[in-house]
Amino acid sequence: MTTSIKFLSHASALVKSNKSTIIMDPWLIGSCYWRSWWNYPPVDRNSVDNLKVDAIYITHVHWDHWHGPSLKKLFPKETLIITHDEPNKRSVNDLMDIGFKNIKLLRHGETFELGDIKITPYQFGLFLNDSALVVETPETKLLNANDCKIAGTALRSIIKRHGPFDFALRSHSSANDRVCYTLESGEYSFDDKDHYSRSFALFMDAVKPKYAVPFASNHCHLHKDVYGMNNLVNDPFKLESFLTENKLLEDVELKIMLSGDSWSSESGFDINPQNRRYFENKEKLIAEYRDEVSNTLEDYYALENRIEPNSRIINMFEKQISSIPRIFRSSLGDFSYKLVLFNDEGEHHYIVTPKNGSIEENMIYSNRALSLAIDDALAAKNSYGTGGTSYGVFNNSEDMALNLG
Repeated sequence: MTTSIKFLSHASALVKSNKSTIIMDPWLIGSCYWRSWWNYPPVDRNSVDNLKVDAIYITHVHWDHWHGPSLKKLFPKETLIITHDEPNKRSVNDLMDIGFKNIKLLRHGETFELGDIKITPYQFGLFLNDSALVVETPETKLLNANDCKIAGTALRSIIKRHGPFDFALRSHSSANDRVCYTLESGEYSFDDKDHYSRSFALFMDAVKPKYAVPFASNHCHLHKDVYGMNNLVNDPFKLESFLTENKLLEDVELKIMLSGDSWSSESGFDINPQNRRYFENKEKLIAEYRDEVSNTLEDYYALENRIEPNSRIINMFEKQISSIPRIFRSSLGDFSYKLVLFNDEGEHHYIVTPKNGSIEENMIYSNRALSLAIDDALAAKNSYGTGGTSYGVFNNSEDMALNLG
């Protein structure tokens, strides 16, 4: 009897036993989030070619985990797709929209047997839920926490029911929009990059697996609007250094497993030492990566520049704001902020008033350089006012998310 685990990409791993094979969160080709996120290191093609699985498990409906192009292009439509039964049906509806009908929903804590592999999901959240997944074979036990921030009593109950674990997988870097915000005065920080390393250590200290694997954070940003955020990614070797310097996680062995790396109950670990080079000369190699896909990026920039805000996207945003209970919105009083939608051709400015759930167009600039100069001038004259900016919120449809790889 043999079990193997192969790490394929950012948040995708394949577990194979004597009788069955399951893959988790297959983002294996292209990009996600409108050409902004790319697997890093790039996916090992030898691991993906001729990929055959008995089932796919999807932890949650974020596109670095629920990747439409990978699902459509790499897996037959009759493939069994398993996910957790959550209040929001977006995941199931989108799976059916792209042709998958063999869908199995599991309740929180419900165990499903796929040959000699047993899986049990645990949800975390109230509406758009993440799920952690326990995978058990005759030879090993794995806890894939990915982005699921399960902790405390809930985590202890999982450990009591299924532990001890041989492997625990967890994210270790921010995907939060807090990193997009800055204040022009004061020393307040919206995000603490070391927080994610500390959280990783605390989680692993609680689980106490044989091997702690940094997971679901191996990506880079290649779109020009977010390229500068690559320095914010807490990569697995930064995590390793932080843990060592602070003498954390000394009783658990950290194993950095990148695309193509694997473990077998028969032969142990097979880790490619060449993968470390992607992080030793990261700035240079990410620039080369961007150049390799430059035609794809340029095509997408051209598409963005053809798109203008329309009433559909504005009405959708208004509905989202209005769905917040009025008692909470009213506490903001007359607070409003500026929403800036832009591409290379110009900008559209809107004033958002949460209390009223309203969005009103403020002005349109056909020349973005001029608009930035005007904004800077106004800010210099009125730096005491309340307000804020957002960006990149053009009419990117669900269809684009499902098809753009």
